[in-house]
Amino acid sequence: MNKKKLLLPVVFLAVAIGGFAALRATRPVQPAVAPEERVWRVEAVTAEPRTLSPTLTLYGQVESPELTRAAAPGIGRIGQVRVREGQAVARGQVLLEMDARDFLPRVEQARGEVAELEAAIRSEALRHAADLDQIRQEQRLLDYAAAEVGRFERLQQEGFYSPAAVDRSRDTMARQEITLRNRELAVADHAARLAQLQARLVRARAGLDQAELALARSRVIAPFDGYVAKVEVAEGDQVNTGQTLVSLYPSAALEVRAKIPAPHQAEILEWLAKNKTLDATARVGGETLRLKLVRVAGAADTRGLDGFFRLKEPHAAVRVGSLLSLHLQREPVEGAIVLPYAALYGGRTVYKLEAGRLKAVAVEVLGELGGEPPTLLVKSAALEAGDRVMATHLPNAVTGLRAEAVK
Repeated sequence: MNKKKLLLPVVFLAVAIGGFAALRATRPVQPAVAPEERVWRVEAVTAEPRTLSPTLTLYGQVESPELTRAAAPGIGRIGQVRVREGQAVARGQVLLEMDARDFLPRVEQARGEVAELEAAIRSEALRHAADLDQIRQEQRLLDYAAAEVGRFERLQQEGFYSPAAVDRSRDTMARQEITLRNRELAVADHAARLAQLQARLVRARAGLDQAELALARSRVIAPFDGYVAKVEVAEGDQVNTGQTLVSLYPSAALEVRAKIPAPHQAEILEWLAKNKTLDATARVGGETLRLKLVRVAGAADTRGLDGFFRLKEPHAAVRVGSLLSLHLQREPVEGAIVLPYAALYGGRTVYKLEAGRLKAVAVEVLGELGGEPPTLLVKSAALEAGDRVMATHLPNAVTGLRAEAVK
């Protein structure tokens, strides 16, 4: 009885194994599935070679070559500040005033010196006129003294006068001659004295002009329509001569300094040498600004050459220091093809669809066409009108990869 209990599980196990083996041996055989090559579904654009003008995107900063810095004309205090930084101002508007009491005494002192010298010149003229009149009188007195000496000498020879009387007459004539010579010297020295006084008067008038100019410049007046860039002082500040008070720039004289890449430097210089107009555009606040390349920097570096673009029309949203993206219009190119940025690989390769597979094509990137969104302009002898170029950027794109354009 115990042996039967032990054999029963073994029999069940053997039957189960046999049944599993029988089922496995009689199962249907599935046919082998051949692997299929994956087809990548991509977007594609049709190549249409045309004559188009590529744009060169530049990044620059707004500056003003006519930025004006008003400086203190002398030592003094700030009386009143009438503007603030960033404020728009009009030509002739008073921006700042220094205390006039620091400049008026110098003006009055200079005026006094001028008046004193003008009076001295008038006095010299009167003196000279008197000297000319006196010299004639002195000459007559000398003639009288000489005649008296001659008469006394004859009388002495006749025994009527003593030698002492003759000597006195001769002494009188000598003194009169000295007086005449002094008067003649005064007349001859008149031109030198007058020139000296006139030179001092010129210096005094120059000092007066400087004092009056300093007084006028103590009121800073806007020389043009523009914007206040910075206010350097406050009311009551003590300032020194030459210290900057306020700086401003004209709204009509703004420029954008942008770096022209080295690969395009020769092209830009050639255009300027031929006096060609180089226009550019920029977007600010939803509006399109128009600019013109007016000159380039005198020195370049390894990154390229600085170009200066002048705004054709002032715009309130453009201020000194603003950053702008410029699109410079270049010369038209024949055979240019418009492609999206996603079509470019490695900066010089695109893929065209040919017989259901990708084929790498080397291209020359001409630049951007502009617009929203911006597109590329490329050129290649291997691309013809009607060719389909892949516009989807595949990380695994290689020549021979199966692809199908999405319709």
